[in-house]
Amino acid sequence: MVGVVEIKGRAFLARSSRLIDGALLVGDRTAALLDADGETRLEFARSDLKFDLPLGSADRRATLPDGTLFETSDRVAVALVQDDDLGGALSNAETFGPRLAWVIVASVAGVFAIWKFALPALVWLAVALTPEALRDTIDATSLRFLDATLSEPTQLSAMRQSEVKDIFQSLTTLLPEEKNRDFSLHFRDMPGLGPNALALPGGAMVITDALVTDFTDNDVIAAVLGHELGHVVEDHGLTQLYRSLGIYVLVALIAGDTGPILEDILLEGGVIMSFSFSRAHETSADQFGLRLSDQAGYDPSALITFFETLPDADQSESGWGSTHPASGARIEAIEEFLRSN
Repeated sequence: MVGVVEIKGRAFLARSSRLIDGALLVGDRTAALLDADGETRLEFARSDLKFDLPLGSADRRATLPDGTLFETSDRVAVALVQDDDLGGALSNAETFGPRLAWVIVASVAGVFAIWKFALPALVWLAVALTPEALRDTIDATSLRFLDATLSEPTQLSAMRQSEVKDIFQSLTTLLPEEKNRDFSLHFRDMPGLGPNALALPGGAMVITDALVTDFTDNDVIAAVLGHELGHVVEDHGLTQLYRSLGIYVLVALIAGDTGPILEDILLEGGVIMSFSFSRAHETSADQFGLRLSDQAGYDPSALITFFETLPDADQSESGWGSTHPASGARIEAIEEFLRSN
């Protein structure tokens, strides 16, 4: 370094929160801190002056021997008195430019590729490897969540419950052995959900009093239960659960830790209740339920009757129409399926 370099900036004096304007005069061997009036506040050896590495556009800082913190925005002057090869490289890397833009584009493309291709494969593998014990745990916690928040004991008569259980059993006995599991039907009074049925990943199914009382036609009950069994047999709930978990992890990797993941998603039953199945899942469950109810001797077209009976099914905020959206196109798809089978 040749001559004396003046670095203008601000200083927080040692053992004080007082901020003063000032400057550092840096020579070959010595350095001095001056206040705004030009008076010397501190003299020290040039070798004791060390600025931190540059970080983006942030001011450069140096802690002086007596503890005074000096900061400056004069990067050029700092570069004259300190070897900034590493810091300059970091600073340049953080500066927005063509290279950084390409890094951002590549990162976004990588995240999209993971979401589009890797995530479905990982979800499929996770579903295939999920033990029955974990499915049962999810079902049990979900039922406890329902009983603690949304449901009351059923008001249905024992006779009517028995009739619906017979319908349920007539459907489950037709399932292939490799698709059958320990299915169970649970009755709950849930006015907030209206006529509804909820399928859980382990085979537990909840049916609301409103569904049974509003639709006395056993064909309708069979069609709805068949649809829900389709979600269980084809692992739609578990697939949606792992997909949500995967997206949650991706967000956490990008944005940082967003809180306990497994505990919130796997151990809180309320998450199961908020599933919104994809159009493909709904279509698949419709067709599965139509075939199953027909095999059991019920009229599969009752599923259309059910959708048509629901008030404002497309716009309803509660009931089966909210978690299983109906539409004219969906009813037409069901009619087309029935005509072709």
